[in-house]
Amino acid sequence: KEARTPETGDYLFMTISYRTDNDSIIFEPRAIIDMLRPSIYAGDLYEAYAMMHEGDEAAFAMKADTFFTYMGMPELPDFISDETMVYFNIKVDKISSEEEEMVKANDAIKGYMESHQLQGEPTEDGLYYISQKEGKGKKILMGDTVSIHYTFRLLNDSIFDTSIGRDPMPWIVGQFVPGIDEGLSMMNRGGKATMILPYSIAFGAQNPYLPIPAFSNIVAEVEVLPVLIMPAPQQNT
Repeated sequence: KEARTPETGDYLFMTISYRTDNDSIIFEPRAIIDMLRPSIYAGDLYEAYAMMHEGDEAAFAMKADTFFTYMGMPELPDFISDETMVYFNIKVDKISSEEEEMVKANDAIKGYMESHQLQGEPTEDGLYYISQKEGKGKKILMGDTVSIHYTFRLLNDSIFDTSIGRDPMPWIVGQFVPGIDEGLSMMNRGGKATMILPYSIAFGAQNPYLPIPAFSNIVAEVEVLPVLIMPAPQQNT
């Protein structure tokens, strides 16, 4: 009971599973990260999270139709009726604030800069921008569409995505990754730069669509082509 409890905005590192009252397993036990937010409705999962301490394991029951409706499910499965209950088993492994995670991110990036003998100061949002080549074209503005080649790495130098060997990617500045958008706004067309981004302005605390760990800080090598090159349309066969 003396252990830490979450505050709104804190990250909860949990092991969670849930099932219906007829033992239909909906979500097998797995590790997830969620953030404590204000409750969407009385008796929701965020209310359950707020009752827990770091290290607690507890079971919660709630009406299945209400839960799935607020989860955004347009139609309920056939096995869910007005009376169906859903049972959650939640273990809180760790609680961490945004500030604590950002301290870790900044320390990791500083370590990367030192080990790679890089110099520079971060912007207000934490972006390290290192120019590799000054472009001779027009300055890039928010809202511009540019063609880029990129390579994205983790701080251990492993590549998880690159456009090299493919067509350049059209990028609308201001609509994708905040840190890269900020870096592009410092460039001219034809330029090339290294950008080092904390997770907060990269792909967030976790991104289910990318093969990267939670809270991944990113090194982005970005080259802006002098002219806009759009990919050729796909031919129907």
